[in-house]
Amino acid sequence: MPLRAQVKCRTPLAGVEVVPRIWRSEAQLLSVVTRYLREVPRCLADFGDWSMHAYRAGQALSDVNPDGPVDDELMSAFAEFFARTADVPEEELPPRPEDWPQSGESRRFLDWLIDFTEEHVHRPNRQRFDTLFEAVGIKADIVTNFKNDPHRPPLTSRPFCLLHTDVHRANVVIDRGELVVIDWELAIYGDPLHDLATHLVRMGYDKDEQRRMTSLWSEAMTRAGHEDMVAGLDTDLGVYLDFEYAQSVFPDVMRAALALPPEPHENDYVSASLKICRALRRAAEPLKLVDVPDEWQVVRALRDWQAGPRHQRAPEPARSAGAHDDWVNVTDGHEGEPIGTDRFTELADWLSRSPDRCVLLDFDGPVCRLFPNGSSQGVAQDLRDLVSAHGLGDRLTEAVRKTIDPHDVLRAMDQDPLGKHLVPSLEALLTDGEVEAARTAPATPGAGDLILALRARGCRIAVVTNNSPTAVAAYLDRAGLRDAFGPHIYGRTDEPSLLKPDPHSLSRALEALGSEPEDAVMIGDTVTDLEAAEKARVRFVGYARDERKAAPLRAAGAEVIITTLQPLVDLVETGPS
Repeated sequence: MPLRAQVKCRTPLAGVEVVPRIWRSEAQLLSVVTRYLREVPRCLADFGDWSMHAYRAGQALSDVNPDGPVDDELMSAFAEFFARTADVPEEELPPRPEDWPQSGESRRFLDWLIDFTEEHVHRPNRQRFDTLFEAVGIKADIVTNFKNDPHRPPLTSRPFCLLHTDVHRANVVIDRGELVVIDWELAIYGDPLHDLATHLVRMGYDKDEQRRMTSLWSEAMTRAGHEDMVAGLDTDLGVYLDFEYAQSVFPDVMRAALALPPEPHENDYVSASLKICRALRRAAEPLKLVDVPDEWQVVRALRDWQAGPRHQRAPEPARSAGAHDDWVNVTDGHEGEPIGTDRFTELADWLSRSPDRCVLLDFDGPVCRLFPNGSSQGVAQDLRDLVSAHGLGDRLTEAVRKTIDPHDVLRAMDQDPLGKHLVPSLEALLTDGEVEAARTAPATPGAGDLILALRARGCRIAVVTNNSPTAVAAYLDRAGLRDAFGPHIYGRTDEPSLLKPDPHSLSRALEALGSEPEDAVMIGDTVTDLEAAEKARVRFVGYARDERKAAPLRAAGAEVIITTLQPLVDLVETGPS
C-alpha cells in the first residue's frame, strides 16, 4: 500500500472471570481517557468481537525489567499517572451499573468488590475446585468471614475517581523515556486506594519499594489537588492490600491447577505447588488461614484433584523445537567430536538409579549470570578504592589492579599481613555489590526448570558458591526458587581462604544434606569449581555457555561439559533414554 501504519488488534479471550468489568466497551472508555491522557493509544475502530487500536512503539516494562527493582524515576512516573487519571472528569465517564457505589462510599465499594469475589469467582468455581480448595485450607465460608471480620478498621470516606486497576509491568510501555499505560478493559470507578493497592501487589514490589511508591503516590495526588483522596492512607491502604491478597488466592490456585498438562511430570506439580503456596502465604493473614500447607501437601492435593472427575485439563504446551539437539556439544578442537558423551551416559545411568542423589549447584553461571558483560568490574574497583583509601594500594599486584573479579582483591588482602584487617570491610562491600546485582541478574536458561525437576524427583539440592549467601537468597526470592532450596545455601564466609577451590562449601552442603560424596554431583562453570569437586570427591558436570568458557574446563580435565542445561532437565524428567 502507498501509505502504511502500524495498528494493534485486540480480541477478548474467554477465561475464568476473576475481576469485575463495569464497562464492556473499552472503546467507549478510551474515547474519554485519551482526551486527558494523550499518550494512551486510541481505539480506531470497534467491531464488537475485536477492535483496532493505535499502535504505541516502545518496549513493555515486562520485557525490559520483568521482575527487578524499579527506580525512583519510574515510580514517580507511575505516581504522576495515577494523579492524572484522577483528573478525568466523572461526568464524562460511561454510565456505571445501577447498584454501583457513589463517590465517597468507600466501605460500600470494598463490600461490592468482596461480594464480586464471592459471587463471580469463588462460588461459581467451588464445585469444580472444591476438593483442591478444601485440601489447601480454603473453606466454603472463607470470603464471608473475610467480609465480616470485626477487627477490620472502618474505611475513611474518600472521593472516587477513574481507576485502571491493572497497572503492572506487562501493561506498561516505555517509549523514549515516557511511560504509557495500556489495556484499559478492567478500568472501574471507585476508591483510589484500590488502584494503588493492586499496583503495589502486581508489580511485585518489595516492602521498601511499596513504602516508597506509596509516598510518591501521596505526594503526586496532593500536588494535583487531590489531597482528599489521600485521607486515611495509613490505615486504609492495608485494608485494600489485604483484599488484594485475599481475592487473588482464588485465581492463583485455579490457574495453577488448570495449567497442568494432561499427563503432568512431577516437576509440573512442584511448579504449580510453588505458585499456590506463595498465594496462600500472602493470603494467610487476611483470610485467617490456619496451618498453611507446605509444597508437598499441595502437590498431593493437585494430584488428587487431577485424578478426580471435576477437573478440565488445559492443552499441553508445545515444546520448543530442537530441545534434545544439544546434549553434549563442546568439541575437542580436533575432529569435531563431542567430548564427554560416554561420561554423560554414565552420569545418566548413575543419576537415574536412585532418586536419593544430591546435586550441588554453583550460583554465578549455572543458576544465573550475576555480573553479565563484565559488570563485576565496578565492584572490583570499589574494593580497590577501599584498599587505596587505607594506604595499601601498592600492596596489590599488577594482575589484581587489572582484574574484574572482586574475589581476587579480597583474596589478595586476606593473604597480606598488612591488609588482612580490611577483609571484613571488603567482604561487606562485595556483598552489597552482589546483592545489588542479584536484583537484576538474568536467569541461566533452563536453570529454574532443572531446579524444580530435581526437587520433584526427590533429589537433595544445594547452592555451593563463592558469592554471598545473602545475594543468593535475594536472587532465589526474586526468581521464586527459594523454597526449592530451603536453608541449603552455602556461600562465602568471613574466611576468604575457604573459597573454592577449597571444598569447604561442598563439604558443608554434603554434611547438612546427609549425603555421601559418591551420591553427589556438582554443576559448575569454572576450573575452581572442578578442583573443589575433585577435592570433595564428588562427580562434576561443567556448564559452559560458549567456547571461551569451555576451553579452561577442557584443559583442566573436565570429562562432561554441556552448553545448555536442557539435557539435564530431560534426564531428570524422563530418565536416560
